[in-house]
Amino acid sequence: MPLYTVAQPFFFCRNNGYAISTHAEDQYVSDGIAPRGLAFGMPTIRVDGNDVLAVLAATSKARKLAISEGTPVFIEAMTYRIGAHSTSDDDSKYRKAEAPEEGWDDERAYWEARSPIVRFGRYLHAKGWYNAQLEDQMRKEARKESIDTLNKAEAAGRPLVNTLYSDVYDELPLSLREQQDALHTHLKAYASHYDGFVSEQHHSHKKEQ
Repeated sequence: MPLYTVAQPFFFCRNNGYAISTHAEDQYVSDGIAPRGLAFGMPTIRVDGNDVLAVLAATSKARKLAISEGTPVFIEAMTYRIGAHSTSDDDSKYRKAEAPEEGWDDERAYWEARSPIVRFGRYLHAKGWYNAQLEDQMRKEARKESIDTLNKAEAAGRPLVNTLYSDVYDELPLSLREQQDALHTHLKAYASHYDGFVSEQHHSHKKEQ
């Protein structure tokens, strides 16, 4: 037995039933993603991803295994993507109409009834920790906070272009320096299309150089 074990990461896959604009059944031939973890020899846990407490239990178990056994662990959380993949995505082209069980209008209605927010809310309500009045109050407070934050963000001004490149490296590699220079060349060449945005950005770029 080793004197100590090295904690390994655990991998969390949120299987929402779709691969961008393709149903999972058309993306791969497999029983979900869990077999991938088993194929790599990792302890694998499949959990109801719409059950907050089940996910908590699964991740706690995975953490204990990673620390005590020194092994990576794979978790597959089965859930559902209610909305489209992006604002440019027409999910009616690929979303399945039929529900997994009888008694539901369509697939989306079936899963909306199993929303983790709805389910956890019912759990809190049953425990006496939550009620409709508290939810109404919290929604009003959250809405006010969101609007205040949005107004502050809009008043803060536009971020500098160079912040696109400042969040990972202390010193930019050559490939990103070339990309940054190409972007500033483009902005300078088409300044009229950027509504006065370019001069301040280009000035900042010069100062950094």
